[in-house]
Amino acid sequence: MAYQSRIVNQPKSKTLVRPRPADRYVVGASGVPNEAKIKAGLSSAGLGSILDIMKESSETPVWNMDVIEQVRWTMTGPQTDASVQANFGAEIDLFGSGKSPQGIDFVETTMAQTGQTQTHFVACYIGFHMEPEPLCFTARGNASTHPTSAVAQPPSPDVFTQNDRANGALGTAVAAGTQTFLPAVYRHGWWANYVCWHMARAYNLRWKIGQHVNIMDEQLRHTAYMPPSAQEGSASNSQVDVTTFVANLNQRYDSLGSALDFIPSNFIRIGSDAVGGVNVGFFMPSRDFEIVDATYGGMDLRSMLKGNSEMRKLCVPYVIAPGVPIGLFLQECDTVQGDTMRQFLSITQGLGGAIPPSLTPDENYIAEPTATGTNVMLERTLSGTNVAQQVDAERVVFQGGDLKLTLPIRGFEVSADWYNQLSSSADIRAAVFDCVGMRFAAQ
Repeated sequence: MAYQSRIVNQPKSKTLVRPRPADRYVVGASGVPNEAKIKAGLSSAGLGSILDIMKESSETPVWNMDVIEQVRWTMTGPQTDASVQANFGAEIDLFGSGKSPQGIDFVETTMAQTGQTQTHFVACYIGFHMEPEPLCFTARGNASTHPTSAVAQPPSPDVFTQNDRANGALGTAVAAGTQTFLPAVYRHGWWANYVCWHMARAYNLRWKIGQHVNIMDEQLRHTAYMPPSAQEGSASNSQVDVTTFVANLNQRYDSLGSALDFIPSNFIRIGSDAVGGVNVGFFMPSRDFEIVDATYGGMDLRSMLKGNSEMRKLCVPYVIAPGVPIGLFLQECDTVQGDTMRQFLSITQGLGGAIPPSLTPDENYIAEPTATGTNVMLERTLSGTNVAQQVDAERVVFQGGDLKLTLPIRGFEVSADWYNQLSSSADIRAAVFDCVGMRFAAQ
């Protein structure tokens, strides 16, 4: 018997669509509870569900928060003394700095108006992020007069004496005094780490509302954090070449009016001897100084600040009105560490004057060659005689590498109607605040 297949029409499956609670999507946008019904004791007014929504929102994990308002400063090297004085004095105010603070190379801000939100804002989290250069090293070299046109690079020995300078071993321009040539060091990255280390202890993080009210005033050390984009830990057995770093360094210093460039050492002094009746040095070419030992991960500030999180949850969420400066800034509490921070942040090491600075072991040691005499600091020459030698007492200091500072505040926006309803009604305000634990930053 033949069987004929038959298609039975089945009812189409229906996708169950869960209805969206209307009030859940209007709170923070336009929804306002009915005050008359609330006073009449009618639970159908929706206050209970709105309170649940507000409580849930204020306790939302940080990764689900809706809005981040922040200001981030990027510095591509140490700061001028004018910038240090303007931006890193008794107060460090990122929110109040505007879009073009003096000396800061780049500013990223989410705020259309300086330090103010554009809508009513419930702040739930704050933070302070430090991002110093992750690669740290120190290179040896010399400081030479910045050329104004294309010229041959002068030789850069690892060490030289006054006889070498005066008797032509460094070139005729150096011997004639028309070209400056001094021993120098190049600090890359670690100075920025050192600045952050002292900043975390030199300042308090203060949130000031009105004239005399503090939401918080405590050591920055308890909130500061290094984001995980930096290297974890450190590795001191790594090596890098300094070529690109030096080129970027000199470009920045030239833009700030420096008369000197940094040149890595490319010769090794092997001794001296008499040439034409005078003592001059003998040198051997070397590329040893192009490669330096470097530490990845910097000073490992993340371990120092490991007890802190990227965003710190406020004990009580605060409602901030638009047009009102937030008032979150750093206030100096330790001048000793503050002065150390400013010294290493300064492109002149806090001395003022020329860029870059020249340092001696003590302020009372003059920036001249070391003392010598007939029987002082004798060098055995290659021909077997003894010659008194002098070397420069000063060292020219260059610093390179980036430093970023970020001040974020995280939360969610609410509507003006919502804010006005709470502002004008003590009953609704008390009900919402008692349930959610929320407060107005300023009434």
